[in-house]
Amino acid sequence: MFDWIKAIAKDLTTLEIDAVRRGQAFATLWDGVEDEYGREQAKNYHGMTLSLYPAKGVLIMEGALPTFANGNNLHLLTYPEMVSACAGLTAAVGLPASRLPLVGLELSNDLDSTTSPQPFLQSLQHHKGSKFTARKPPKGVARPLEYFASHADYFAKLYDKGTWEKRHGNHLPAGQHRTRFEVVYGRARPINALWNRSETTLADLISLEFYAAAAAHLEQQWSAVVRTQPLDATGLKEKDRLLLSAGANPEYWRGLKADRALVTYKRTRKRYRELVEGSANRVGPDAYDQRFPLALAAMLPLVAHTQNDTLLHTSSLLELPSMRVEREAAPPLVKDAGASGLPACLADDETKPSRCCQTCGAPIASNRKPETRYCGKKCRNAASNPGHNARRSLRKIESQPLLFPIRPFVRVPEQIRAFVLAAA
Repeated sequence: MFDWIKAIAKDLTTLEIDAVRRGQAFATLWDGVEDEYGREQAKNYHGMTLSLYPAKGVLIMEGALPTFANGNNLHLLTYPEMVSACAGLTAAVGLPASRLPLVGLELSNDLDSTTSPQPFLQSLQHHKGSKFTARKPPKGVARPLEYFASHADYFAKLYDKGTWEKRHGNHLPAGQHRTRFEVVYGRARPINALWNRSETTLADLISLEFYAAAAAHLEQQWSAVVRTQPLDATGLKEKDRLLLSAGANPEYWRGLKADRALVTYKRTRKRYRELVEGSANRVGPDAYDQRFPLALAAMLPLVAHTQNDTLLHTSSLLELPSMRVEREAAPPLVKDAGASGLPACLADDETKPSRCCQTCGAPIASNRKPETRYCGKKCRNAASNPGHNARRSLRKIESQPLLFPIRPFVRVPEQIRAFVLAAA
């Protein structure tokens, strides 16, 4: 699942710089001379290039993990192979894996087939509204092998991996073709956002939590790929036929949003999704969509399988925004109870005990019902909404088979944790 990586280690000490020079990569390839940039390089050590800047105390490592492990990038690594590759890379670099923060990462999945992927690649339309663009084909190749869609923090890429590697002397078995889907990050921030951390290092590539989050994200990105597919308009009215045909073009939706009321736009989007779903049911399952979760599951750590072994359902903290972020804690609840069993506080004159709001601690008006626990609707909602929202999110995720139990990883304020995890 993890392909190309880039890591930058900063503020290296003299001992760490010496350790890098003694590492297998530099010991094998470095000629002992700095270049004009003050850089010491070990180029293409099993697919990895290390650039050391001793004066700045910086090491840059970049390359493809499958190439490092296998000598080529034709096959992605399974989890056991990833563990072995990271251990070998640590020895090659000379630094602990935790000392190498990632600033670049490719999430990849291979889809094998017995037919050429060219028709599939040519059917690509857009990814989250960004159009797929064909790269210029390599020398000696008649058609483009690679299509990409760019975003602010990453880009999605699909290409004919079998033909690409064949040019470098790496061949698949006769009659087999391979399409590779990649999501490429060139910054640290979106990598860290995959599992809500401030830093992601080489050591985290074999973390079960990061593996699950990355797999879930890769599956989400795949579901956002829009391509031209066979449409079955049997039994549809003329206006529905036209909508089904035009809806695959993002320009249609941009124009509709600009010219129509928002409620009309949303209603049309909903109708289009219904038409697409109905057409898909009539046409039958897409072969690439069926292969994707199976291929992804083959690279994941061995875990207890769910009842549904044909589909991969992973869960990520990204799917639980209300649980993923540690929100600012609410004011502490008032603990001392009065005779009625409800919390008590002092009234304005500070002489007569009074019931107080469990959220803000203000006195509750005497004319309110005896069982009232909050001074108003705003405080009541502030106390109950976060818990209800988190519980709904948890139930939604657990309504489908999961790769592993997610409750141990749920992060919510301690004041509502018991309430959320009590969801049945």
